[in-house]
Amino acid sequence: MSRRRRSRPVLPGALLALIAVLGVAVGWWFAQHPRLSGPPVSPVVKPSPRAARPQPAGPPRPVQPRPQPGEPQAGEARVAVIFDDAGGRLADVEEIIAIGRPVTVAVLPGLAHSAEVARRARAAGLEVLLHLPVEPNDSTQALGPGGITVDMDDAAIQATVRADLASVPGAVGVNNHMGSKGTADRRVMRAILGVVKERGLFFLDSVTTPKSVAGPVATEVGVRAAARTVFLDNVDEEEAIRGQIQHLIALARARGTAIAIGHAQRLTPRVVASMRDEFDRQRVMFVPLSTLVH
Repeated sequence: MSRRRRSRPVLPGALLALIAVLGVAVGWWFAQHPRLSGPPVSPVVKPSPRAARPQPAGPPRPVQPRPQPGEPQAGEARVAVIFDDAGGRLADVEEIIAIGRPVTVAVLPGLAHSAEVARRARAAGLEVLLHLPVEPNDSTQALGPGGITVDMDDAAIQATVRADLASVPGAVGVNNHMGSKGTADRRVMRAILGVVKERGLFFLDSVTTPKSVAGPVATEVGVRAAARTVFLDNVDEEEAIRGQIQHLIALARARGTAIAIGHAQRLTPRVVASMRDEFDRQRVMFVPLSTLVH
């Protein structure tokens, strides 16, 4: 009796083939229709550091004005410092300008550099005076150009003062050079102050004599005037000048104001410059002379 061979089932192989064909067909179909193949995958982007957002601007802070020369602040005393006898050398006025404070330059008339010194001082913002030579008691002292003597008549005095002012352009006032004899003479001072008034200027009495009548006559004539408080350099030595400057500061603090006279060609400009911090520390402000005349 012969054995019958069993036949292998065909279905599994055919089914696998069918599935493979369907897979290829489905892949081809989705390749042709990408929108239906699923949501697009966004690339991963690292977030950049977030920039600081600008804050809304608030109201502007008020700006405090810086003190300016000639504008004293509360609690400050004021001093005017005048440098006499300028006009002989240009270097003198440059040293005065370098102080950097509103000091005053008194220029002698008729010297080689009188006009140029006056112009340079004015260009630097400094006040200029005509330093008017007036006769002293000591007849051995030379007045120099443009001097006023007590034997001159009124017309000659006034003509000389006008000519002297022409040689010192931009002068805002007049002060006397020497003058211990002339400033004690009411007639002489009335003639001088008549020109000061007609030009709208002021007068500073250097007080070279306790007998000066410049102040009372200025009041009679109607001229604004002031008087010197301290001489800084009767002794032209640094320590002596420093001592006088300390005296000036003390007087200014006690009285509120003070007026000092030094000389352009002595050590005084550089000593004053070296003591600017002391003035500031003591709350004593330099001001133009014109702010202290009445």
